[in-house]
Amino acid sequence: MPLICLSSPKGGVGKTTLTANLAFALRRQGMPVTVIDFDVQNTLRLHFGIPLGDPNGFVAHALDQSNWRHHALAGSEGVGVIPYGRADELQRMRFERRLSEDPGLAARGLQHLLAVPDMVVLADTSPGPSPALKALDRLADIRLVVLMPDAASASLMPQIEQGHFLSLHQPVHYILNQVDRRRRLNQDTTEMFRARLGTSLLGMVRRDEALAESLAMQLPVFASAPACASAHDIGLIGQQIGELIETLQQPLYEHA
Repeated sequence: MPLICLSSPKGGVGKTTLTANLAFALRRQGMPVTVIDFDVQNTLRLHFGIPLGDPNGFVAHALDQSNWRHHALAGSEGVGVIPYGRADELQRMRFERRLSEDPGLAARGLQHLLAVPDMVVLADTSPGPSPALKALDRLADIRLVVLMPDAASASLMPQIEQGHFLSLHQPVHYILNQVDRRRRLNQDTTEMFRARLGTSLLGMVRRDEALAESLAMQLPVFASAPACASAHDIGLIGQQIGELIETLQQPLYEHA
C-alpha cells in the first residue's frame, strides 16, 4: 500500500505539523493511516496525543526487530503512530549507519505495515539530506517536498531540481506552507514558486495560528478550528493526495 515520504531541504517549514494534519485529512476520507517518525526530535507523536514522557519508538530496536509495525501506538482519530522514540547517541548513530550501509533495512522494517490492505503510511523525515531520506526515496510511492515562500527555500530549488536532494527516478510533488499574501516578499516568492513548479505544486497552506494552537490542544486542526484557512487548504491537499493514491491503485492495463 502507498508509502508517502515528506521531506524538506531546510528546517522550520512546518513539515511535521503538516504531516500530522495530512494524516488526519486522509483518515477523514476513510483510509487507514499510520505515521512513522524518522526525525530524532521525536515530535510527530505529540500531534496524536502520545504523552510527552512516553519513551516508545522503533529506532532503539530497529536493528534487532525487523517488523517496525510492532512499535505502532494508537493515536488520536484512529491514526497509528510509530514514534522515533527515546534513543541514545550510540543507538541513533548505529541506526543511521545501517540505513546507509543496508539499502534493504527500511524495506524490511516497513514491509509488514505496507502489507496491511489499503494502509497509507506517511513518513516524516528530518530536514535536509539524511540516511533515512535516501532509503525512503527508493521506496516511496509519493514524494512530497515541503517549502516556504522565502528566499532560503527558493535558493535550494536548483539542488532539488538537479537531483541533489531527492533522486529524479520518479516525480516529486511540492507543498508550499505558511503562505501569507499580506507580506510583499512572501507574495512575490509564492508567485515565483507557482510559475516554476507548475502542476507539481500540489497545493498551498496559508499561514494560520490555528495550526500551532491545534498542537497545543493535541487535536487535528479539523477538530480544533474546522472553519480556519489552514484546515480548508490541508483538506484540499488531502483530496489531491487521495487522487494520487487512487491512480497508484489502478491496474496497469488502465494506463496502457
